[in-house]
Amino acid sequence: MIARRQVADLNNNMKGFERRNAQLVVIGNGPEEFIKPFREATRYKGPLFTDPSLTTHDILGFKKGVTSLIGFNPLKAGIRALGTGYLQKGIQGPPLQQGGVLVVGPGNIAHYLYRSQKAGDHPPLKEVLQACEV
Repeated sequence: MIARRQVADLNNNMKGFERRNAQLVVIGNGPEEFIKPFREATRYKGPLFTDPSLTTHDILGFKKGVTSLIGFNPLKAGIRALGTGYLQKGIQGPPLQQGGVLVVGPGNIAHYLYRSQKAGDHPPLKEVLQACEV
């Protein structure tokens, strides 16, 4: 539910990416059958992939573990997601796997990498958009 909320927030700011000539690509970790309901929940129409093997997450060094779900901030993020209509609808991928944000290009140059430390730990949108200005 927290990932759905994050993608919905990014989707609501799509014009910021478009102004920077940047394309938002979402990579999840759940089974393929969850892509359609994820799109419906977030209204995200851009490129959306899934990597249930977690190869992408491992290469980028994204955090995984029970400690990433414990604490005030994950609780606060969960309440925020629930309060805006993003309900937990079962487990749709490895629940202990955290994500992040990677800004690449032009070319094969990584300009920004943010590894979420806990559930709900997302980079400020302003930082992500600034990284897209290169």
